[in-house]
Amino acid sequence: MGVALRTGTAAIVISAISGAAIGGGFTLLDDFESYDTGLTTLATGGAWHAEFSDPNGDAGNHTANSNIVATDMGNSLQALGGAAWRGAERDLTGTGAALGVGETKTYFWQVKVRTDLATTDWVYDFMMGLSPSVDNIDINNAWQDFSVMPYINNAPDTPFLNANAPTQPYWAAMSADVWTNVWIVVNNDATDPSFDLYASTGADDATLVVADADWRNFGPGAALNAIGFMAAGADGTEYLIDNIYFADGVDLSNPVPAPGSIALLGLAGALAHRRR
Repeated sequence: MGVALRTGTAAIVISAISGAAIGGGFTLLDDFESYDTGLTTLATGGAWHAEFSDPNGDAGNHTANSNIVATDMGNSLQALGGAAWRGAERDLTGTGAALGVGETKTYFWQVKVRTDLATTDWVYDFMMGLSPSVDNIDINNAWQDFSVMPYINNAPDTPFLNANAPTQPYWAAMSADVWTNVWIVVNNDATDPSFDLYASTGADDATLVVADADWRNFGPGAALNAIGFMAAGADGTEYLIDNIYFADGVDLSNPVPAPGSIALLGLAGALAHRRR
């Protein structure tokens, strides 16, 4: 591609790359780029509420186990193990991401777990998902706080992504220190709600982990108005979340542009600018 590329052609290239790289039906909930780094509740201005935080907002009592941190993705949401349970939740009311009774939505996010611990023992423990209310999500037994709850567990070099389901296997191997794409397709049926869990890495297509996973807690017939990410696990484990999206219905596209696509977008834009 030479520098003589015309602006119009560059626009076509940009359009083609964007359409191929970004899932058309998804809406961004949060990529954490609009916040400064720091303690989660303070850094996000309360958009995300960290557990455990002082109800009076005293900065000295905000947990250092939930933070907005700089990563290879830009800024990401971090939870640290070692103090059960710590993490953060967000109220979805008014965002378009809440899931009413009888509705189906797809939620996407990226997660990475890592540790320097050298052991074959179980060290990871991370609950992710949707709940009827942020009031349900707290520092006590976080596995009881979510209706829709994929989770991560196991040893340092062999983390597993799981969801409770009536059939096996209901888990898939992950790679430590690698971003994993997670999709949950949630059918909030009034009497028999369930969800399907998919995963992949990089630009790979979504691969089914388990279908018809169980509602973990709470009964059917309730809207899901909160999302949360809660860690326990061993001291020295780290859990990172980024690029949270939602879409109506079923959407298994990847809404995050691949790094190569971002580079091509930048090149095409620069070429277009040069010809002006």
